[in-house]
Amino acid sequence: MTDQAAQLRGLMERVRSVGAGSDVGMKSAVAVLPPSTPTGVVSYGPANGSGLSVAAPTHGRVIRPPAPRRVKLARAIAVSSGKGGVGKSNLAVNLAVAMSGMGLKVCLLDADLGMANADVLCNLSPRLTLEHVVSGKCRLIDAMLLAPGGFRLIPGASGVTRLADLNSLHRQALLDQLAALERVADVILIDTGAGISANVVGFAAAAHTIVVTTTPEPTAITDGYGMIKSLWSQVSEAHVQVVVNMVGDEAEGEAVFARIDRVSRTFLKKPLMYGGSIPTDPSVAAAVRQRLPFVLHAPDSAATRAVRRLAGKLAGVDDPSLDMDDGDHEPPCGFFTRLALWLGILETVE
Repeated sequence: MTDQAAQLRGLMERVRSVGAGSDVGMKSAVAVLPPSTPTGVVSYGPANGSGLSVAAPTHGRVIRPPAPRRVKLARAIAVSSGKGGVGKSNLAVNLAVAMSGMGLKVCLLDADLGMANADVLCNLSPRLTLEHVVSGKCRLIDAMLLAPGGFRLIPGASGVTRLADLNSLHRQALLDQLAALERVADVILIDTGAGISANVVGFAAAAHTIVVTTTPEPTAITDGYGMIKSLWSQVSEAHVQVVVNMVGDEAEGEAVFARIDRVSRTFLKKPLMYGGSIPTDPSVAAAVRQRLPFVLHAPDSAATRAVRRLAGKLAGVDDPSLDMDDGDHEPPCGFFTRLALWLGILETVE
């Protein structure tokens, strides 16, 4: 038995030494791989601690391209408002939590260039933002944060407007990363700034659906209508839904929507779609103080139930441009490509 144990230990030592040597060989093989060889992709799978993962290295193996297949890109939903103070960012964060709870892979892009605060609502302290990605200091996967409720947050999107300052090589590299995200996520929510500036309208117009948030206050109603008018002046086929926040009851929300819809039909000759309303709820303010989405802080509250209904409606809206089952057409234009076209970074879609 003693001799057998000694032989077994010797055998294991030889196996370990061979393994160590082969690992060195693998590392050297990886070092000489051409840049075009895929060595890792953004994923929503389990984990490296952040909830994101990177595919295993190829180690020099021959990669056979998969058979061509049609790709369904993420649905892009912009959450906008005509003025600040109507709960737009809070709505965007809680929609992300609610949609994640439905089993969807959700990414929230904080595109409020002046008052980016989605990270504050989630009690996160980002070290990296999209600004660092644009400047080449990190990859997109490094800047994405796992937020409460399971969605991914890209904080502080001020870097997007600097795309036009990049040279063509760096710009294409970034667009490739963003395009990869659209192929693994189900929904990309965009928290735009308030108002009708060119940046706000650009982000909203590039989305497949725009949620215009307002409240029963006369100034919010007026500015919400102004936002809708600006959107339709730029993109006549924009898919707009109105959500009325901080209402006393559902009847008040419907009345506010009816006012905006009546004006739109009269002057813009277009009807609006009613997304729903969110009631005034003390649990919302309490959740903000706790820096936690109210869908998690008060899962049985009236506000949470309303947001979940809205999330279900937005996730289930039929959009013919996203239907990939009608022949062999090329995939539709994704959000980031549409945004690049809007910013004048791209002239055509290849």
